[in-house]
Amino acid sequence: MIERDLFEQYRLNNSGVIKYRNFQAFNENGDLYVIVPIPQIEREELLELKQMSDYLQFQKEDRMAHFVPTIKQELIGYINGESIALFKLPNINRRRHVSDGEDLARFHNLGRYYPYRPQTATRLGQWKTMWENRLDQLEEWWGRRIQELPKNRFEKLFFETFPYYLGLSENGIQYVADCMWEDTSKEAQIGTICYVKHKPQTDMESVIFPTDLIFDHPTRDLAEWIRHKYIAGVEMKEVNRFLGQYERLMPLSAVSYRLLFGRLLFPLSYFEAVEGYYSASSEKRKTRYENQFFRVLEQAEGYEQFLRTFSKKFVGASSRNLQIPVIEWLQSIKA
Repeated sequence: MIERDLFEQYRLNNSGVIKYRNFQAFNENGDLYVIVPIPQIEREELLELKQMSDYLQFQKEDRMAHFVPTIKQELIGYINGESIALFKLPNINRRRHVSDGEDLARFHNLGRYYPYRPQTATRLGQWKTMWENRLDQLEEWWGRRIQELPKNRFEKLFFETFPYYLGLSENGIQYVADCMWEDTSKEAQIGTICYVKHKPQTDMESVIFPTDLIFDHPTRDLAEWIRHKYIAGVEMKEVNRFLGQYERLMPLSAVSYRLLFGRLLFPLSYFEAVEGYYSASSEKRKTRYENQFFRVLEQAEGYEQFLRTFSKKFVGASSRNLQIPVIEWLQSIKA
């Protein structure tokens, strides 16, 4: 079925499907092609993602995968009736010898000169609204649990823990809202090309798919790198080192630090686990999100300590005299 669809739409004869990351892939004439499902990406957004990826390629970002259009010059193809994008991976012959912080700063520095303002492939200035919508969804699911007996350990813990994460979410939303309101210079509206979900690179030759991209404030990627590292169990000194490396090229202002802390304050990992569990299409995926949920709860106290340490070092008034507001309840909790 895959072979027929690929030939009919792309005139490609794959020599057998293999795995690349979590995607199906195949080799053709020495090139590696990767099939990326795009069930929730519309044509307009895909065109904007192509524009961003074309721009980065023009700026010599050699890790970008290349869109492969269909024989009808469409960006969207169909495999087994599901919409996909097909990418040809680049040949990367040189290794990078830079740190995560330097590499991300260089990437953001390229993206901040992007000449077009995306209309759909953007989250710039939208955090508050999007978080509120996600919070409403979780609150609706939680309300249903009140009416029913918990069916398993996951639902029991979701019922018990949601009020805490509701409060934490509202804190994050309000913190970002206050920052946006008080940002008279409109610095929070200055975006760059970011990753949808950035995490530390173990291989600096790692390919970037256009579907990995989104236009947003650079602190999006900083926060997700730090969140990922915290889950992996790193110490605060590694976070400090990462931010120091980043700021050598892209210094952070008071507004940026506020947005960074606000994004860390919002319990995104909790949301992803619950949303993934209730939308999982298989028991295997449901179990994966269930385990992720349990890890989030196990780390809750430690993450609160991490936020407290982070805020004292970077959000306190003594930090560069930035005069960034603190979260009073977070500071009052005993370590």
